[in-house]
Amino acid sequence: MGTPFTSLLTSFPLQNLTTLDLNPTPPTHDGYGKEFWIGITVSVFTNLIQAFAMAFQRKSHILNDAFPPELRKPSWQRPMWATGFATYLTANIIGSVFSIGYLPIVILAPIGAMGMVFNAIAARIVLNDPFTKRSVLGTLLIVIGALLVGLFGVIPEPDHDIDDLIRLYKRPAFIAYFSVLETFIVTSILLSHVAQSLYQRLERDNFQRKLFNGWIEPGDFKMCIGISFGVIAGNISSQSMLFAKSGIELIILTVVFKLNQLQYALTWIILAMMIITAILQLYYLNKGLQLCDTVVMIPLSFCAFNVSCLFNGLVYYDQWNRLFWWQLVLVMVGVTITVAGVLILSWRAGTWRRLTHGQEETVIPTEPTHYAAVTDGNDQPLERQTYGTITPSSSTDNASHASKQSAHEKSLLLPKP
Repeated sequence: MGTPFTSLLTSFPLQNLTTLDLNPTPPTHDGYGKEFWIGITVSVFTNLIQAFAMAFQRKSHILNDAFPPELRKPSWQRPMWATGFATYLTANIIGSVFSIGYLPIVILAPIGAMGMVFNAIAARIVLNDPFTKRSVLGTLLIVIGALLVGLFGVIPEPDHDIDDLIRLYKRPAFIAYFSVLETFIVTSILLSHVAQSLYQRLERDNFQRKLFNGWIEPGDFKMCIGISFGVIAGNISSQSMLFAKSGIELIILTVVFKLNQLQYALTWIILAMMIITAILQLYYLNKGLQLCDTVVMIPLSFCAFNVSCLFNGLVYYDQWNRLFWWQLVLVMVGVTITVAGVLILSWRAGTWRRLTHGQEETVIPTEPTHYAAVTDGNDQPLERQTYGTITPSSSTDNASHASKQSAHEKSLLLPKP
């Protein structure tokens, strides 16, 4: 998918750093020259890699859930997850670096929409998600919604020095908005962690107790928690972008224009917050992948990021006079269409576990469960059980399964003969 880091770095074209103009104009792209096609190729390819990397991270989480809670391994101890995460991070950085100065901001929206398509393809290939007519409709709505959000949710902003940033940070409107936003995010984080703890307790009890008097199925509750973490990641990422945009502006002024901004405490606070929020965004994105399918979580996280970036810019940079009413309407329509597509996909994902194979006409034939053909270390089949977990069908000792988990994941990364 289109990433926040790519959107951030492409807003700092290198061509602008050759003069002493502190408010440089973006480069023009009158033709489709070599640089444009390099930027397009690298961005599309790295988006494709990131989609598959996230799918493998999700697959590692699902395989890890095959074991009892006490035998499950942390993410970083699992080769598949570690490889997927490293690949995702590397592709993200490379794509961002090569996109600087090569692409106009308006191109990022179609690339972000393509990321949603890659996300669906990766889910089909890696996770063996059922690909039905309903899946096609949901993915199409997500792409259309992502295009609207990406195209009309971007407002260019000139560079600022430390005095401008201090003035912007001290504005009462920003202080009030930021306080409400941070309260919402912190509350959402706390509630999401409490909900995850509740789910884990029910899981240890083999779901013998009903959840909220049977009002919601455990599998759906787990998915909602994952969505919550994904939306949190999107919101935190938008704040990371705000801090990073300010921090990189100050670094550019210091390094390129020889106007030292590092002598101010606020500069270091901004840089520290940029790093902290970037780490938190990756952390909660991974927690979302642990609990929710990529086809459901990633589009909602994408929307949360773009909408949050839009309102952060409107309030922080006081851009209200540069936003037309129809832009905001189209962004909200895009969000609505994306959510509708996600609801279609989540309905499919939730009901697929309850339907017998063949009740919904498929575009690409698939098995009724994600990992019906996956085997454990003793070549015993792994069967999909209630609420989306995978449990070894044999009664082999649990410690034996845990000891072979890493080797099993490594084998899944290798091409089949």
